[in-house]
Amino acid sequence: MENQSQYDPSRKTVGAIYRDAQIQNTEKSVTNGDLTNEMMSSLVCDLNDTIASNPFDGRPFFIIVHEKKDLAMPRMILRRMLTGEKRPYPEDDTVVFSVDPKSCDVRFCWCLPHWSEMDNMLANETLFDPKMIAKIRAWKSLDLHHFGFRKDPMGDWEVNPFWEDEPMQEKRFQILTA
Repeated sequence: MENQSQYDPSRKTVGAIYRDAQIQNTEKSVTNGDLTNEMMSSLVCDLNDTIASNPFDGRPFFIIVHEKKDLAMPRMILRRMLTGEKRPYPEDDTVVFSVDPKSCDVRFCWCLPHWSEMDNMLANETLFDPKMIAKIRAWKSLDLHHFGFRKDPMGDWEVNPFWEDEPMQEKRFQILTA
């Protein structure tokens, strides 16, 4: 197969699929529904799939969610689900969760926007969640205490074994009818 994906040999690469869709699409615009709702529901599905994959045989792990737009494919959003056993360094443009598969405990670690958005958010901080603003300020000043790290006796950053991330809570939404 021409343009065969290395991740899933049964299909073409994402770029080839995107190009083919652009060539075959004769309409100039597409009507989107509630894109935020679609992104959130697909994120929940991707998180559940990543947790169910049990990548470290029942040992606790972290999920790093990285979403970005691609300059070559401006109408597509790439989402990567990365996993690791060690607490990741806080990077911009990531959402991080900690998972303990044995106790079925999922915790929210942090959400950092892309660095290019941070100054605008700080200039308009009343429009955003105060916890997000505090994380941005901490990230910009390299204060890793807010991300589950501490200084060792030599002054180097290390994982804080006493740090507890925010427990995930089920949210129920009330549907309003007219």
